[in-house]
Amino acid sequence: MLALLIAAALQASPPPAEAEDKAVLATAQAFFDGFEKGDVAAMRATLLPNAQLMSLNTRPGGAIALRRFGFEETFGTKPPAGAKEWMWSPVIIRRGALATLSAPYELSINGKSVHCGLDVFTLVQTEGAWKIASISWTAEPDACPEIRKM
Repeated sequence: MLALLIAAALQASPPPAEAEDKAVLATAQAFFDGFEKGDVAAMRATLLPNAQLMSLNTRPGGAIALRRFGFEETFGTKPPAGAKEWMWSPVIIRRGALATLSAPYELSINGKSVHCGLDVFTLVQTEGAWKIASISWTAEPDACPEIRKM
C-alpha cells in the first residue's frame, strides 16, 4: 500500500526538467508578447543587460547580410506598429543554468507576412529566472512555404 501511495505521489508532480523547459519557453514567449504590444519595457525585462542580437537576412539573389547589434540599437524606442512574431515546434536544450531554444517562426506586420526563419535564443538562469542572453535569427522572405512545414 505504501508503495502505491509513493508511486501516486511521484506521478502527481511534473518532472522538474519539464517545468524548467516551460519556464525557458515562457521567457521567449514573453519577449514576443512585448514585441507584439510594442512594449519595450516588457521585452527588456526578459533580457540580460547587454543582450546581443544577430540577424542573417537573405537578400535577393541569395546573398546573406549578417548584422550584430544590441537590443537598444533596434528596439530602444519601439517595435514597428502592427508587428507580430510567433514560433512553433520549439526545441529546448538545457544544461544547468544554460539553455538554448530554437524554433521556426513567422513575422507579420498588420497581418501581412514579412518573412519566416529560424530563431535561436540563448538563455541563462539567474536569480531564479530565465533571462535571454542573445537572440539570433534568419530572415528569409521567400522561405515561408518551406519553413511553415517544419
